[in-house]
Amino acid sequence: MTNFTIFAVLSLVVCPTAYITLCVWMRKSGVQRPPYIPFFFVFGTVGGGMLALALSPSALTAVSVIFLATLAPLALIMSSIYLLVRADRSKFHRVAFWSGLTYLAMLVVWMTMVTVR
Repeated sequence: MTNFTIFAVLSLVVCPTAYITLCVWMRKSGVQRPPYIPFFFVFGTVGGGMLALALSPSALTAVSVIFLATLAPLALIMSSIYLLVRADRSKFHRVAFWSGLTYLAMLVVWMTMVTVR
């Protein structure tokens, strides 16, 4: 299998399936006001990164990376702040919160490595 096939399947099949499975699990667990939108941003960001890897090198990859470096962090910051100020927090809310912050930390480390090199 080529890298294109692996990353394309991960981004177009595995990420959406994992998101839907998580949403069903949250619904069955009876979570009060489940964090569907924050998890959508997390899974969308991860899937977008894998899709960018699948399509590289191309102009679409460049556009994807620009969105992953600008708009995705904004969406993740906003969703993490939203989860932080909520009174009801379950394990799903905490995982969504820390997932958003982890992407931001990884982005900062990646940007630092690219800049230093």
